[in-house]
Amino acid sequence: MSKRNEFVDVMRGVAILLVVLGHTMTGCTANSESSFLYNVIWSIQMPLFFLISGYVTKYSKSIKTTSDLCNYIKRRTIAYMWPWLIWSFLVRGIILGQSYFLTVKFLFWHMDTGYWFLASIWTISIAFGISSFFAEKSNDKSDSKYMIRMLIFYLLCMVALLGIGLSTGLSFFAIKQTLYYMPFYFAGFLWGRYQDNIMSIKWGKSCISILVALCLGVWLYIMVRYNIYALPDSGMAIIFRAITSLCGCVALCGLCKGIYKSSTAFGGGVRWCGVHSLELYLSHYLFLNQVTMELEAAGNALSTLMITINYVITVTLTVLTVIIVIKNSILQRILFCMK
Repeated sequence: MSKRNEFVDVMRGVAILLVVLGHTMTGCTANSESSFLYNVIWSIQMPLFFLISGYVTKYSKSIKTTSDLCNYIKRRTIAYMWPWLIWSFLVRGIILGQSYFLTVKFLFWHMDTGYWFLASIWTISIAFGISSFFAEKSNDKSDSKYMIRMLIFYLLCMVALLGIGLSTGLSFFAIKQTLYYMPFYFAGFLWGRYQDNIMSIKWGKSCISILVALCLGVWLYIMVRYNIYALPDSGMAIIFRAITSLCGCVALCGLCKGIYKSSTAFGGGVRWCGVHSLELYLSHYLFLNQVTMELEAAGNALSTLMITINYVITVTLTVLTVIIVIKNSILQRILFCMK
């Protein structure tokens, strides 16, 4: 078995902990979307997940034959859509009695209230696999020509997805979110593909350090000046939001590097959360906001205390649940599709 990339696990761990914190804020306080902290979290939590997902494609084997493509689609479908089906229909719909999860229209057109990330990452990974398959179908094996073909087919997949969204509604199967996050996935793929080349040149590491510092400055400046969550869904606003999120993700990588090098219990805990990020994502909805009170999320002491209490409760119960489930081979296979 190949050794895990622990730095990637740290980034995943930070991302899932931010996701839980963001959901905690929106659930236990009013108007949380207007707060500075929520905007910071929202700007990087999901973009970071998709960036990482694109990055780890560097560890996947090439998709050169029809058999490779079929196996790839099969693996991705089992890994993402099986948990989506089990947790949406069985856990939320039947066991917890949330009957709206049992209706087809709600499941497919209101994914933003549930596990939309699984639908989006499945769609993007399938689009990436198809693009990779067709990009390999050429006698010209030069890297530059391969990347041009890869980009063209990936963009064609985005266009096809947009066409489906315009005919069925962009809320169908989380198409709106998927289209927004597809560039992040591809950016992660590019970084994974060329990281070693960049780091091997004379000034590679210095250039990366300067880039991280610049991204941190740009990201913090925009965070202080703008509420990017409240921006309209116009073309320029979407691009502005995406660039801001990308800068935030790059900057956060510097923080993750520090945690990665840490040998403390905190660093180990973050890495564990990264290893089990999918399980934590699926489970944490069950334990959100156990303590409720109508509060503003304006940074006052009471709202901060309420967020902290709910966050600690949610993380603790979610982690304990995941630990219990993964110790049972049958449960982990059914609920998390883990071998």
